[in-house]
Amino acid sequence: MNLTQWRPVWMQCQREFWESRGTFLRTPLWVAAVIAALMVMGMITGNIELNAALNELRGAPENLQKFEDGADLVGALMSGDLFSTHPQVLRAALAAIAIPFILTLLLVSQVYLLGSLYSDRRDKSILFWKSLPVSETRVVLTKLAFGALVGPGIFIGASLLVGLLHLLMLLGYISWQLGVDLPDMGSLIGTFLGHSLALVSGWLQFSLWFLPLWAWLMLASAYAKKSPFLVAFGVPAVAMVLELWILRSVELWQAVWVPTHRSFEGLVRAQAQPEAWLSQWGETLSEPAFWAGLVVAAVFTVGAIWLRNYRYEL
Repeated sequence: MNLTQWRPVWMQCQREFWESRGTFLRTPLWVAAVIAALMVMGMITGNIELNAALNELRGAPENLQKFEDGADLVGALMSGDLFSTHPQVLRAALAAIAIPFILTLLLVSQVYLLGSLYSDRRDKSILFWKSLPVSETRVVLTKLAFGALVGPGIFIGASLLVGLLHLLMLLGYISWQLGVDLPDMGSLIGTFLGHSLALVSGWLQFSLWFLPLWAWLMLASAYAKKSPFLVAFGVPAVAMVLELWILRSVELWQAVWVPTHRSFEGLVRAQAQPEAWLSQWGETLSEPAFWAGLVVAAVFTVGAIWLRNYRYEL
């Protein structure tokens, strides 16, 4: 395919970025700044207490028993061979940084998709965009891809960068202050690359499982006259209550719960078991509920495209 055919898509992604740069650029920078400040504060305030606690344990090793499952970890920290006996500490340090980014990203993506087709209808700028030679199908699909994949890529990149800086700060701190031997460069690079691959893979699986909900948010954004939030969350809530009341069933709740649960489960497993990302894809692709969700997402997306074509004045 000629690359010039992708130029309009690239330009539209640029438009989405510039219109949402406060959401997808400044927000991860603020999250990174807060995490960095907390790390520095933790190192400063925890230095005295940690050294005092370790010195006390070195003088009375029998007190290690009170840590139960964490006794081996504390013992390795005291002996200086933490990373050689507990390599999972490196993964845990990187995962701890990824969690606040992912939680923020979930909120940001929903806010973006809820306003993606509503905001330009609200301020009438849709009349200008409709004058351009761009199909509404491309507009909707580009916004969906940007909210589910392209924009989150910025968050994931920021998460990986901050995670690497956090890991280097952690290694420098415990080596300098606690005398722990540093891991070899191969282990450090391998852990970071494995974490990066697992994080990207986990978000891709999450987005695909979550695709029906992403598409529903866009459908609500295309339909709502005043508040897309009320349409997106109020309509399903009322429908669930009516189903429970009249039919005494929870099928609609199950239809929402299954992809939501599986998407979060895959994201958590990707952080806990980064080496198993390939087998997780096999499990995902073998799930009938996964493919049913993609069909539902396609229906919602078609509905959003139809509304975008025929409903643009509030």
